[in-house]
Amino acid sequence: MRKGSFVLLPLLVAVQVRAAPFETESETDNDELAVFDRLGERERVLDVQKTASTQLTRQRALLAYRLLRRRDLGFAANPESRLEDARAFDLALVALCRGSDETKALGRELDRVRAERTDLEAALVAQTFGNLPADEEAATRHAADQDRPEAVRLLRPVLGIPLALPGSRRDRPTNIELRHDSVELLARLDESVHAIAAGVVKRVEALPQGGFAIVTAHPGGYTSIVTGLRDIAVKSGDPVGAGQTVGLAGRNLDGATVISVEIWRKRRPADTAKLLRVVL
Repeated sequence: MRKGSFVLLPLLVAVQVRAAPFETESETDNDELAVFDRLGERERVLDVQKTASTQLTRQRALLAYRLLRRRDLGFAANPESRLEDARAFDLALVALCRGSDETKALGRELDRVRAERTDLEAALVAQTFGNLPADEEAATRHAADQDRPEAVRLLRPVLGIPLALPGSRRDRPTNIELRHDSVELLARLDESVHAIAAGVVKRVEALPQGGFAIVTAHPGGYTSIVTGLRDIAVKSGDPVGAGQTVGLAGRNLDGATVISVEIWRKRRPADTAKLLRVVL
């Protein structure tokens, strides 16, 4: 190494050390926002992967059940075929266990990413509004409280068993993966369907597949869409209270009594399952 290199090296180190404190807050904020966006994208990818893994695991469970029934019913007459059936059943069980473990691992990772994203969102909000004057801070807190689900008193339309959550589902007629934003609840025939919160009915629509849908505007910028009703007890423009009966549950085309509910906020789909506290 030449003699001049020993002179340049300390200078470069000094320049780097001196330049470090000049990192601006805006650059730090941009980095945090970039991490927040990446966590959101990661959450969406994990949601799709978990849905696909759940469907594959169910298919494997069905295959294992069919192999078990085939072996029990003794469709194969010779011993060699029975041995092959037993091996196939064992392999199906191994694949089913692996699929179940993979689904659980994806679920845990999805919960972790969601929690991390929620914590980062809370930190960004606190950083944004942390230096407000007392009166402005109080006003901001009041506005935030009005946007919280607890302040709006979101309720389930029926106390039924959850059948489906928001996510990607396969459309039976077309066999295509479609994104759904609704929560589906199994209800009893003619069970009372309730408003999820106080608000004003905006529309009552008869659906092509049968039954009715009710669109209701709620405080905090929320809008609910409840479908699967056989009879309607409200009309457009009617004010409703939280838990008020808006109609009766009816059967869908498959003969099941299913109530579907979507929650939107400012023309964008909200996390209906989280807002209604519905889990499978």
